[in-house]
Amino acid sequence: MEDRVYTFEPAQVQATNQMNRRPKSRRTMRDLDPTMMEIREARDKDTMSTSACLNRIMLKVEQESFCDAVKQELMGDFDYVQKMLGICPEEAAILSCVLENSNGFHTCDDEDLARFMGCTNIEFISFRQYLDTLAQKRIVRVAKNRGGMSYIVLKEACRAIIDNAEFSEKNFAGLTSEEMFSQMRKLFASLREEEITEDMLLTDLNMLVDVNPQNIFSQRVMDCGIRNFSSDEQRIFYYLCHRYVSFGDKFLPFHQFGELISDKEDEQKFFRHFQAGKMNSQIHGIICFGGEDGLMDKGSAGLSDKIRDTFFTEVDLFCEDRIEGHKDLLSCENIVAKELFYNEPEQIQVKRLEGLLEDENFNGVQTRLEEMGMRKGFNIILYGGPGTGKTETTMQLAKKTGRDVFCIDFSKIKSKWVGDSEKAIKGVFNIYRTLCKTKPVKPILFFNEADAIFGKRMENVESSAAQMLNTMQNIILQEMENLEGILICTTNLHGNLDSAFERRFIYKIELEKPGEEVRAKIWNSMMKELPADDCAILARRYPFSGGQIENVVRKSAVEYILSGTKPTVNTICKFCEEENFKSKVRRVGF
Repeated sequence: MEDRVYTFEPAQVQATNQMNRRPKSRRTMRDLDPTMMEIREARDKDTMSTSACLNRIMLKVEQESFCDAVKQELMGDFDYVQKMLGICPEEAAILSCVLENSNGFHTCDDEDLARFMGCTNIEFISFRQYLDTLAQKRIVRVAKNRGGMSYIVLKEACRAIIDNAEFSEKNFAGLTSEEMFSQMRKLFASLREEEITEDMLLTDLNMLVDVNPQNIFSQRVMDCGIRNFSSDEQRIFYYLCHRYVSFGDKFLPFHQFGELISDKEDEQKFFRHFQAGKMNSQIHGIICFGGEDGLMDKGSAGLSDKIRDTFFTEVDLFCEDRIEGHKDLLSCENIVAKELFYNEPEQIQVKRLEGLLEDENFNGVQTRLEEMGMRKGFNIILYGGPGTGKTETTMQLAKKTGRDVFCIDFSKIKSKWVGDSEKAIKGVFNIYRTLCKTKPVKPILFFNEADAIFGKRMENVESSAAQMLNTMQNIILQEMENLEGILICTTNLHGNLDSAFERRFIYKIELEKPGEEVRAKIWNSMMKELPADDCAILARRYPFSGGQIENVVRKSAVEYILSGTKPTVNTICKFCEEENFKSKVRRVGF
């Protein structure tokens, strides 16, 4: 093995070199975010574009510092940037530095700007007015951090630079209360996606209020004194307002406010102060502890009755009854009728379930169960391998019994924002209850691939994600207990189900891969032109699930559409061979 020689610089030399060179990531294209890369691509396309002008300004100022000679030499570039962005030479120079030093890993800070402009940190104070102007024009965002201030260019300004378009500041004045809360939702979403900081969020929230004094909400905010309290309290107040208007939340658990606290290390201290009832917003009756039925919950908080009754008179509040045409509600009329084939034991169970779900039978059974003091709801699970027809069985049961299907995708419910998932789960069951009351025939609540949420519960969990999952599971278990309608779940991994969930399913139907006789029927039903003998051969040769057979049939249909020639049995066999992944031979060793 070749000997390697390692050399080390003395610590002092290392330190000196570090001071004299810019961070590598700020000059490396692969480290830049897509927006910055677009800007650099745009600057090379045209010698007289906003991006090209800013690039020349950046290179010149970086080389010689900012001075009158540079302003004179690049007068044409400064004039063009002023025309397109409405900013003066000082602002243009600062903007060019922020653009160059901002990427997905860094933001530009005071030290970067002072070094770039060729002055000391103290001398740079005289340039701060230009930063303030850039922020006011919504070109640059300013954020406070422990090291001082940091700066990034707003997306709208970046887009104007990339497109070489004139930049015009968005006007948020003249919004209705509804429009204001729509903007609030976007701002909180930006915080959730880490596009803005907590300080940026509060600046924009207060700006919305300031420029819309005509709205009752804005007037109430300015009169109640919340703007005099801490930044953290203000953000929590606005978040509670947003959640109450958008989702009907009266109270939220404390842990849901964690993303709003600017000092993460002091988060627990803040919440202890909150739980002691010592926050100004609590003392002045703006925010209060949660609780129902006269019981106080010091682990949650919400707006006081006074705030809820007076701040939102102009706003159309969230209402769970607004479900007509819900995007997740599938009408039974839109379900395509299909003939399904089962192995004999499965056929008996599915037929029995179909009989129960016939509306006349179902209502009679529910009435009798209620008279006997038993639960009225029916929790059903269909389990088995992929492609065995679990989802399609649910749809055909709904079609035959005239029931709509309320389809829930758990991957969309598991939100990154802690607390939203729990709320979403409660919302699902609330909407379903409303559907049961308003629809002439009770719909089916359908959880596809339920193992994503019905897995075994964890004990002694510490991570917020695990806590969220456990909370969601507990909510679902309680709702299943109180269900008065029909819940059908499907899973490929029934072995992973928590025993508490397993116990709550009254019907457990396993759908296995079809036997040879059933497979022949499936082939025949999907390819009616295929002789029965050929269907039998395919069924015997390929132990496919119904889903796999459908894949082959569709592939054959595509071949016919493209070539105009009906596929032969040999062609179909070839498609069957291609249906399964080729097994890989693992080698021993390295």
